[in-house]
Amino acid sequence: MGLDMYLSARKHINKIDWSKLDRDSDTKYSEATVPQWNDVVEAAGVDTLVDKESIYGVDVSVNVAYWRKVNSVHGWFVENVQRGEDDCGEYYVSHSKLKELINACTLAITNKDPNILPPREGFFFGGTDVDEWYWKDLMDTINQLQPLIDRPDFENLSFYYQSSW
Repeated sequence: MGLDMYLSARKHINKIDWSKLDRDSDTKYSEATVPQWNDVVEAAGVDTLVDKESIYGVDVSVNVAYWRKVNSVHGWFVENVQRGEDDCGEYYVSHSKLKELINACTLAITNKDPNILPPREGFFFGGTDVDEWYWKDLMDTINQLQPLIDRPDFENLSFYYQSSW
C-alpha cells in the first residue's frame, strides 16, 4: 500500500473526415471514416461493438507520468487541481496547470525552498522529510512533465490526474 499517482494523456480521434462529406453527396459515413479510427478500434478489439455507420470518435488514454509516494506533488494537485478534495478521483489538469507545476518544482529546486511544494502528510503517503529524495522527486517531476509540454501536439492532448492509496 502507498500513495500511487498517475497522469494520463487523452487524445480524441475523430471517426469522420468531414471534408469528404458534402450535403449534396451520397457518401456514407463509412466511406469518410478516418483510417486511424479503424486502427484504434481494431487494436482495442472493440470493432464488433461499434456501429460502422455511426459518427462517434474514440478517445485514447495512456499513462504518461507516474509517481510513488511523492506527497509534495500530490499535495500540489489536491490544492491546485482538485479544489482541496483528496478523494482518489480523476481530475482534469489544464495545460497551464502542468506548466505551473513545472515552474513550482523548478523554483523550489533553484531556491532550495520546500515551502513552495511542502510535504503533505497522509496515511501511506511516505516520509515528509526534506531530504535528497524530496529534491530528486521534484526533479523527476520536471523530467516527466517537460517532454509532454515540448510535444508539438501538446495542445491536442487532455490530461488527467488520479491517485490511489
